[in-house]
Amino acid sequence: MGFELIALDIDGTLLNSAKEVAPETVSAVRKACASGKHVVFDTGRAVCELTDLFTLLPDVRYAVFASGAGIYDVQKKRTFALHGIPRKEADIVFNMAKTIDVMPQIVLPDADVIQASHLEHLDHFHMEPYRPLYEKVMTTVPDIFAFAASCREPMLKINLYHADPTERIRTNSRLSSLKLERVYSEISSLESSAPGVDKGAGLLRLCGELGIPPEQSIAVGDADNDLPMLQTAGLSIAMGNAATHIKTAADRVVSDLDHGGCAQAILMLLSE
Repeated sequence: MGFELIALDIDGTLLNSAKEVAPETVSAVRKACASGKHVVFDTGRAVCELTDLFTLLPDVRYAVFASGAGIYDVQKKRTFALHGIPRKEADIVFNMAKTIDVMPQIVLPDADVIQASHLEHLDHFHMEPYRPLYEKVMTTVPDIFAFAASCREPMLKINLYHADPTERIRTNSRLSSLKLERVYSEISSLESSAPGVDKGAGLLRLCGELGIPPEQSIAVGDADNDLPMLQTAGLSIAMGNAATHIKTAADRVVSDLDHGGCAQAILMLLSE
């Protein structure tokens, strides 16, 4: 049985440590798509954070975004299969966030929102490498809590970036009674999504949209929030820079993000 689709995480997988796509990865994507295979993104990022990647890799038509809360069709410029966080649970998350040292980030269908003052202190929340991207694409508001209270668009994901990464364990415990999907990402983030929403569920929905059995898909990732898609795909591949438990959960392990690991994984789409 051949594979027809490969789902790529972005940060730590498609992008190297300089937050760039290596030339060999660009070449591998083009080769796979020219062979009639589907290369898709399966990422925690918002659509607005993917614009440059769509330009660089125009053969990538679909993205599972906001950690599975939505799917974006690049060709039609359309978001669909959206799953927002229930209003009551979102209010509880933000009321708790007011009491701790965090930078909340809200992913909406058409925007990514943070508080303007937090943009000045990305290093405090361990997100300084993302400054060029954030300054380019983020929608900033004077008060993220007031914005959240009045927002009527579906909140697809809420990220809480902590000043002290160890504190996210305590935050996760404080939110444990909520019926939300919660997972660690980046160095300091706890991300919350609607019940049943994760990268694996998003991959399943996209496979259904394309008529591809999930067992004919490959998933590539490096972090805890990638585990659901690794468990969903027919072949799971961990990056060499992934934590040990991610590598253990995967079927294969490739080189790290700075030594061609993503390109190696993509070429497996053609060789398996």
